[in-house]
Formats: sequence, C-alpha cells, structure tokens
Amino acid sequence: WEQMMLTYDYGVRELWVVNVGDLKPMEYPITFFLDMAWEPKRFNENNLFQHTVDFCRQQFGGYYAEEAARLIDTYTKYNRRVTPEMLNDRTYSLENYNEWQSVKDEYAALCLDALKLYYLMPAEYRDAFDQLVLFPIQACSNLYDMYYAVAMNRKLAEANDVKANKWADKARACFERDSVLTYHYNHVMSGGKWNHIMDQTHIGYRSWNDPKRNIMPKVTFVPEPRIVPAPPVFVEKDGYISIEAEHYTRSANGTSADWVTIPNLGRTLSAVTTLPSTATPGEDMYLEYDFETEKSGEATVIVRFSSTLNFNDYKGLRYAVSLDGGDEQIVNINGDYKGELGRLQAEHIITTRTKHLLDKKEKHTLRIRPLDPALVMQKIMIDFGGLKPSFLGAPESSVRRECF
Repeated sequence: WEQMMLTYDYGVRELWVVNVGDLKPMEYPITFFLDMAWEPKRFNENNLFQHTVDFCRQQFGGYYAEEAARLIDTYTKYNRRVTPEMLNDRTYSLENYNEWQSVKDEYAALCLDALKLYYLMPAEYRDAFDQLVLFPIQACSNLYDMYYAVAMNRKLAEANDVKANKWADKARACFERDSVLTYHYNHVMSGGKWNHIMDQTHIGYRSWNDPKRNIMPKVTFVPEPRIVPAPPVFVEKDGYISIEAEHYTRSANGTSADWVTIPNLGRTLSAVTTLPSTATPGEDMYLEYDFETEKSGEATVIVRFSSTLNFNDYKGLRYAVSLDGGDEQIVNINGDYKGELGRLQAEHIITTRTKHLLDKKEKHTLRIRPLDPALVMQKIMIDFGGLKPSFLGAPESSVRRECF
C-alpha cells in the first residue's frame, strides 16, 4: 500500500504494471493490487485489514473471515521479511536474541492456527482455503523448519557434536515433506485441478533463474564414536532406588525361553517377560540389577507385575529373588486369586514385597529369576525407608557408569 500510494502521489496515474511471477497462490495480493489501482484513494492505513476481511468473507463466509484474514496478513508479513526462495540457513541469527528459533516458532504457531481453521470450516470451503491460506503457510513453515535444522546442523557439526546428525535428519525430512505438500497441491487438491501449478523450483536458489530442480541444502554428519557400553549401577538417593524392569545390568536367557521387552506396556516405560509363554523358564534364566547404597540395614524389594491371571489351575505365577548371591525367596504373585473382582482388575497391577538385609554400604546385585512363564515385570523399587506412596511409583533413579 505504501509504495503504491507513493507512486500515485508522485503522479503515476495512467498505467501501473506489476510483475506477478505466478498467479497462484497469489490471488489475494493480486486482488489488492487491482482494487487499489482502480481506486487508490479508497485505501488508508486504517482500512487495509478490512479489505482482507472482505476478501475472505467472499471466499469462506463471514464466520471465518476475520481469522482467515489474520492468517493471510501474518504469513504475507513473514514472507515480506524474506521471500521463500531467498531464505537460507544463515538468514536469521542463531547466536543473537534467539532469533532463528523465534521466527521458526512463529511460523509453526501460524501453521497450527491455519490447520485448526481448515478443520473448523465446512467442507465446501476447504479446497479454496487450502489453496489461498493453508498451503502457503504449511509450505513456508516447513521451509523455516528445514533451514533452522540446517543452521543447527552446521553449528553443531563445527563443534564436532554428534547431535548435529539429528538436525541433518530433520532437514532431510523437511525437504521430503516439501515434495509431499507440492504433490498434494498438484494432484489431490480439487481433484487434481491445479496439476503442475506448484512445479516451480523454490529450494536451492543461487541466482534469479537457478536451479533447474529443488536442491537439498548441504548438511554434515558427524561420525559417532564407538562406545563399549559399561554396565549401569543405580544409585540410592533419598532412601530408595527405582528401576524400570527393562534396564537390567545383566541377563541370561534360558534353554527354552528368551527375555523380551514389550515397549509402552504398563504404567511407565515398558515391561519384560519370557517367550514363548508356553515354555517354563529354566534355572539358568535370570535378570540382574546392580545398585549402590548409602546405608546398610533392612530393605524392602518391591516388584510390580502386569495383572496376569493365575491361568495354571490357580497355582499362581512365581519368581525367585535374591541379593548378592544369597538365599532365594520364592514369591507367588497371584496364587490366592480365585477370580473375584477387586484391586487386580481395577489397578491392572500386582505388587509384591520381600524383606532383605544389606550388611554393607556399597555395590549390590539384585537377581530375579522366573519360575513360571507369563510373568510380565514392569518396575522394581528398593525401599530403605524413604520411598513415598505414589500411583506410578518413584521416578527411575540415576545411574553411575562403571569404569573399565
């Protein structure tokens, strides 16, 4: 508006020419140019947004006009800062004022708002909204995500930080998503009516007419050091130790069964069990957990299992638990269950407790040995007097890595 008024005020009133480049998806900016060219004095700094609202009311109905107009005004403001084809990983500053992340997050928030409005409006408006509003916002937001990832990759790679690889993968994923968005515009939107409209190259420009195809920005992968994993030792703090069952220090499979981790099963991280579930674990099958205490004395070992029924003629499912190679205690987790409704069905968990004596303040080993199949173990907690009641159990304790 400001430049067009400047043109008008300086007497250029017979002919205005604009280089539109591409008609789609520039329908609104071109509409504004033509309306103002026809009647320049109609517009001032106080009614510019109303023109956008009126345009959106024509396209999407009055109920959605204000928000659609805000989306158009905002994304065109962002793109006026730097056009999408001129954007690159060095446009904004990573080091100063949190600039790069801020502009990326602004576009991501705008993209979410556009998607919300798309699903709120009636189906008959969605194709037009996608063409005029949603697609340009999604495509540009994705470019910002990609170049921010490239910038982070460059920064971390220069420091030889392996976290650079995560950002390299992110940049590649965004580059691929750009092609998916383009395919959607060309082949899916309006049943393929706009095929080839979005074929123009827009990533990898080095001059006004280059390149012939989109070029993935250069990223660097940092070689990851080969690390021999050292066994973790869980460290007591505040009078307890908490361990997710899958984080065992050592394991031994049996001759007829293997240990298997089931992701996302249970109240917290996962669960471990033996498979096949028809095979009785042998005496040589166990899991061991190393931990370190600040005190000696009596401790309670709490083990949480998934609420498997005692399907073996009500005999129950058993395991053996021992500390530091001492005598085993045999625990039956559900031998007394007779099918009655109660906490087992309500809580979907079976909790067992055994008492043990620790005669020294140092490293210890807890061994759990399955005696029956179908035991599904979720979490282990060792209480030295400080464990507090909670539904999920205490968060997992910190670990110290053993040195070789």
